[in-house]
Formats: sequence, C-alpha cells, structure tokens
Amino acid sequence: MKRFFLLILIASFGLSCNSNPEDSNNSFNNPSNNINNQFDDKDKDGYTIAGGDCDDNDPDVNPGKTEVPDGKDNNCNGFTDDDYDNDGFGADSDCDDHDPNRSPAQVEVCNDGIDNNCNGLVDLDESDDDGDGFNECDGDCADNDETRSPIAVEIPGDGIDNNCNGAVDEINDPCDCNRVEVTGALSNLGPGARLGDALGLCDTGVFQETIQVLGAQSYAIISYDPENLTPGAFGWGDIKPIPPRQIEEGDPEYPASCQMVALFTGEVLNNEPQGAGTQDLEYTCDHDPVEDIDNAEADDTPATCTDLTQIKLVIRTPPNVNSISFDFLFLSSEYPEWVDSQFNDTFYAIMGKASGEGETINISFDGNGKAITVNNNYFQTPPNWSQSINGTGYEVEEYGEYVGSATGWLTTRAPVEPNEIYEIVFSIHDEGDHVLDSAVVIDNVRWGFEEVEGPITVE
Repeated sequence: MKRFFLLILIASFGLSCNSNPEDSNNSFNNPSNNINNQFDDKDKDGYTIAGGDCDDNDPDVNPGKTEVPDGKDNNCNGFTDDDYDNDGFGADSDCDDHDPNRSPAQVEVCNDGIDNNCNGLVDLDESDDDGDGFNECDGDCADNDETRSPIAVEIPGDGIDNNCNGAVDEINDPCDCNRVEVTGALSNLGPGARLGDALGLCDTGVFQETIQVLGAQSYAIISYDPENLTPGAFGWGDIKPIPPRQIEEGDPEYPASCQMVALFTGEVLNNEPQGAGTQDLEYTCDHDPVEDIDNAEADDTPATCTDLTQIKLVIRTPPNVNSISFDFLFLSSEYPEWVDSQFNDTFYAIMGKASGEGETINISFDGNGKAITVNNNYFQTPPNWSQSINGTGYEVEEYGEYVGSATGWLTTRAPVEPNEIYEIVFSIHDEGDHVLDSAVVIDNVRWGFEEVEGPITVE
C-alpha cells in the first residue's frame, strides 16, 4: 500500500516539474523565445533581440535602420513608418505628425491659419487646382472641375450645383427686382443703385473692376414696378422691362426683370430729343469710338464725335458658358430726316479680351453689317412700333409726320471663351453735330451654354 502511494506522489511531482502554470501556450519552452536566443542575431543584421532588434527575422528592421514608408517599424522605435499620430502618414509626408487632424488626406479648413492638408499653403493661399480662378477657400465646391465655381451659371435640369451655392438647378428672381423687406419697394434705387444689377448681371463675382461710366455720363436706371410699391418707378413712357428673348430654341429663359439701363446723347430722359439748346450736352469726345473697333464698316470713318456716354464692364466669363447675349432698343429723333446723312448718332457694343489678344469688335449691327444708327434696317415705320415708345419724346408727330422712331427690341449674341476676362463697352454718341438726340435701352445681359457662331443681332 505504501508503495502505491509512493508511485502516485512521484507521478504528481513529475507533472508539477514539467508544467508552467503562467505559460498556458507553452511559450516558455518555445525555442525561438529561449533566453539564449535573445542574444542570437538570426537575420545577421548586427542586432539581436536583446540589443533592440524588434524583428530578428528581417534584416531591414533594426535600431540602425532609417524609417521608410513601407508599413514596417524599420528603426524599432515602436511606430510604423514613424506615424506618431496614427493618421496613416509618417513624418516624411505628414507636416505635423503629432496632430491627427493634419495630413495630406485632410481637407483644408479655411480661415483657421493652419495648413491642414500639408501642401505648404494656408487658407486663401491654397492652390487653384482646376485653374478656374477659385480655390476651396474662395468657395470652389469642385476644385477639380473647371466648369464649376462661384461664378459659374446654374444650368437648370442638369442635377449639379454649378455655382457652388449649395443649391441645385435653382432659378432665382432677377437681382434688380430685390425689394425692401418692410415697404416692398424696389431696393436698387438712388445713389447706390448698381448698374450691373439693372443690366441683369447679378453675380458680382464676374466683375474684375468696378463698372465705369465714361464721357458725358448721361445715363439712367429705369425702374418699373407694376405693384406700385416704388414711388416714381413707372418705366420710361410705355417702355417696360421685358423677359429675355430667345434667339433659338434651347436658349435659356429667365424671369422678367424690373429695371433697365438707358444711355443718351442728350439730357437724361429728355422728353424733347428733337429740340436744340440746353438739353444738348455739347460734350466733345477725345476720340471717335469707331477707332476702337477692328470691324468698322467701310463708310464708318472717324468724324466729329460729341455727347459720348459709355458704360465699361470688365468681367470674367463664367467657366461653363460659351456666349453672351443682351436685349436693346435704339431710339433716335434723327429718323427719318437724316437717314443716309453724315449726322448719325451711333450705338456700339464693343467687346474684346482685356489682355489685348485678338480683335476688339462691335458686336451689334444689322444683317448688312451696318452699325446701329438711323441707317440700320431695324428702324420701324411710325407709329407701327412693336414696342410702344409713347411718352419718351421719340414719337412726336408734327404736321402729319413723325419726328423720331425706334428699332423695337433687338437681341445681340456673341461667342465668348469660358473663364476669360473681357472688356465690354456700351457706347452711344452723336456724330457730326450735337443736336437731335438718340438713346439706347439695354437689359437682360445673360450667358449661354452652347457654342455659337456670331456675333449676330436679331429682331
């Protein structure tokens, strides 16, 4: 019996000597972790585990190595690719490897004074990646798409936020119809009235310079408010703002506006343009505007120029447009007596690149290439006007004959290059003398998306 218990004791002792209760996976007896192996340099890189080699099976990993972006802790400092903030980018590419919110994968946060995306540029100094004139901090919502920017034109129906305002396919009311919240009166009035709004150019981002009025500066913003909430805003005679006219099917349509711009060779809104005397400006031009264009007709040569008024726009075309259009109505008290004479009030729409490259041309003329004067083919026989001009002074009947007439509304369209800076000058002047006034009413400057030939002017 004693012998039996002795055998059990010996067996139990043997089991206890061959087990390690703290090493359930028997790693203590794993040859690779044997204390003797701590001093073996198995990968022959000059470092042992005891000497700091964190992977003695890889000769490219040891304390003497330089960290490289290979997904390994090459220098055995405890950080893979030395990515101290664990944002996926090591110190070689991370501009602040102690801040996980700064790395090449981050989006630049505007106006925080920090280079969030590690490209060496801060806030507004960010690069314009698509070359459209705007970066993310300028409001570009797609800086890899040159057709989208804060000055792009919204294209209804395409499902894209073209103008980066956070809305898709919106059609806004014209800016010249903005109203005072309390009274409901039109707000684009008085000394601070904006010519760009009255013309229909609501996005101020397209303007590279403030609009200039040159010469005699005889111009007016004509307002019309059918709701009678704006004192004095009743148009000019029977002339009222009109919706943009479509030249071809598919041209964009926009709501009717509330204001127009008119230029005069006499006093503003003069109701006796056929008279002589104080209503004439007697302003002598420093040169004839025909000298500014490269496509003057053969018989349109420099002459005595007086009473010149011009509006000059310097604008960057939106990145997703290919044409510009505007509507206008030309009136003259020189009709019909001075047709085919040297006395010709003239309207030019002069356009050219601000860089000076290419031609600077007049883009408004009739089908025979004649500039907009009393000699153009669009003048209508009084009193059969397609647009009533009663109340303007250009419809006066004397002794059974009319003194003055108008063309009716016309539309000019011209091709433009996207994202290009143009100078556009609307110009009117008296030719040969300073009597008998003319006027031009301009409205609905707008952009087109399809490529067009031109320029053309149509009824």
